[in-house]
Amino acid sequence: MSSSARIKLIVTGDMEKGAICDFLKRFFPGMRNDQKVIWDSSKIGGVTTHRLEPAKKLYDPMKRLVKAMIAEAMIGKTGRPADLVVVLDDVELNNLGQESVVAQVLKNAVEDELVQRNSATRTVLRDKCSFYLFKPMVEAYLFGDANALEIACVQAPHNPRLVHPTDVEQFETNDPAYLIHCKQENNTKKQKDNAPWWREECHAKHYLEHLTKGSYKETDHGKEALKEINWKNVPKCHSDMPIIRSLFQDISDWFGIPNPLGAGSFDPIFYPANPVNRSNLLLRNL
Repeated sequence: MSSSARIKLIVTGDMEKGAICDFLKRFFPGMRNDQKVIWDSSKIGGVTTHRLEPAKKLYDPMKRLVKAMIAEAMIGKTGRPADLVVVLDDVELNNLGQESVVAQVLKNAVEDELVQRNSATRTVLRDKCSFYLFKPMVEAYLFGDANALEIACVQAPHNPRLVHPTDVEQFETNDPAYLIHCKQENNTKKQKDNAPWWREECHAKHYLEHLTKGSYKETDHGKEALKEINWKNVPKCHSDMPIIRSLFQDISDWFGIPNPLGAGSFDPIFYPANPVNRSNLLLRNL
């Protein structure tokens, strides 16, 4: 048997760092081409905690994230490059609805970094690296699996109420008991922070805190719920959860296996439609 293969997952939150290897590797083989697959994760500061503007080409947090991605793909933390590098961040309410802007900011940072590097780096990024988003944030996906919600401390009779009950990537609650708070928070954001795009009813983490009367803790209940979530149960039809379905497809392509989530729609921003000229891509999926 030859040496192992390593998948490096770079995330931006403690909840994700504590769970992401466990929740993904349950759905994929332990071997690839006679190599044992090792899953590894690290955390870096997020890039979506503030509103990204289309006209601004470069953001320092994104540049740092891209440097970390390239370092893993080219060198690795112990001197051995990772075989697959996947970077994930939350959309957050600050950038909800402008996922294409986030992707473009990432591509701008990659192009800026490639100016200083040789053509081999470009090839490595296209072969090894991907970038995806949890939409609108990682807690939204817990609402797609009843067992995950239970682990997150949501108990009856506090049944979640959602505008789009199947597609958690369109997360929005219409819970009357929570909408009063949402109206107050939206007005506060608009008036004090100049954030008219803010819609508290789309904030999955805050709604979880409401349902659990404040007992939900992301690095405890959230981490354990994310580890155990049954991703096959989260999409209820083929059009649900296109970004995370794209992530699963990307990893499936690397393994050379069918998507464990089955057939369904991919996100046009984060997964190229076939046929695609891969020489036009910067990363595996962008």
